[in-house]
Amino acid sequence: MPAVDTPIVQRLREPPGRSRDPRAPEPEPEAAADLSPDEEVYLLCRDCLHPVTRPADRINVQGRHAHTFANPHGLVFEIGCFQTAPGCGAVGPASAEFTWFPGHRWRVGLCAACLVHLGWVFLPEAGAGFFGLILDRLVEPPR
Repeated sequence: MPAVDTPIVQRLREPPGRSRDPRAPEPEPEAAADLSPDEEVYLLCRDCLHPVTRPADRINVQGRHAHTFANPHGLVFEIGCFQTAPGCGAVGPASAEFTWFPGHRWRVGLCAACLVHLGWVFLPEAGAGFFGLILDRLVEPPR
């Protein structure tokens, strides 16, 4: 799992697995049909089509991948759990308040390209954390 405590300025606005010159124009998203069989397919940010995570990174937490929760303001989110999400940057301090996963603190997760709220990073006291991403804010690339 990428280090969720990496300084946010180093993680945001960089596509997964590569860095680019910030003055260069944004590349066009690759269509899945153009990918060779050994290239990875990513789930994309719905707003900007930035690669966020891979379908292969889906994990079960507390017995399932998808969970539906409401925050203290009554907003309901359906989240999916992912082992890693290189296109999602964590911001803010870790908090244990109103956590949806006992024993985990959370940080807000933003798209590394457009900064839209994608979900949360959940951090246990020890061991690897996971990403809880809002499922309707992710899209699959066109096939």
